[in-house]
Amino acid sequence: MTPTELAKLVDISAVRADSTAEEVKEIAEAAKKYKFICAFALPSLTGYLKMILGGDPDVKLGGVVGFPSGSETTSAKVFQALELKATGCDEVDMVLNIGMLKSGLYEDVLEDIVAVREAIEPIPLKVIMEVPLLTDQEIVEASRIIRKAGAAFIKTGTGWAGATTLKNVETIKNTVGDSIKLKVAGGVRDLETFNRMYMMGVSRFGIGYKSALSIMEECIAQNK
Repeated sequence: MTPTELAKLVDISAVRADSTAEEVKEIAEAAKKYKFICAFALPSLTGYLKMILGGDPDVKLGGVVGFPSGSETTSAKVFQALELKATGCDEVDMVLNIGMLKSGLYEDVLEDIVAVREAIEPIPLKVIMEVPLLTDQEIVEASRIIRKAGAAFIKTGTGWAGATTLKNVETIKNTVGDSIKLKVAGGVRDLETFNRMYMMGVSRFGIGYKSALSIMEECIAQNK
């Protein structure tokens, strides 16, 4: 994989609770330099991220809804999603309601996702299930719900709760195959892991600033 090909698979992010404006500036500059496909900040800094990106046509602006618990009311999620759409986001990543999922309230989880998807159309929606907090069966159920809701991507995590494993990827792919795209976030910190998951069918990776640059540097070195 060339560095250019790799960059088109990476959403670079600064979405920790302690991510600063300076870090958001750094991810924007890195995104413009390497042409990472999308850049994400937390909602209060998304407008600032847009300003620093400066309308670069090769880098999309991403927004996050319901980080990190997904437990907001549906109306609150819709409001936040519409605000991000008005800010100019090209993609939105939302956390499904994890507590409701674990309670077996699958229709409520579905309705929550559909409401956000309908609010932001035609912007693509990625839906986060937070695999470190789920059993294998819950991952299966979440995968089916996200696909049924009409989301563009299943996303494995926020990066706040822990790492996505190869087993997690396998479980999701065994459930939905290629019927919906898969984004992995959490725990991808080296090129070997990146490549293994890519070969398993992962279409996008959400990676924090330092790890994204480290992986890119590995890829550049391998292509020399």
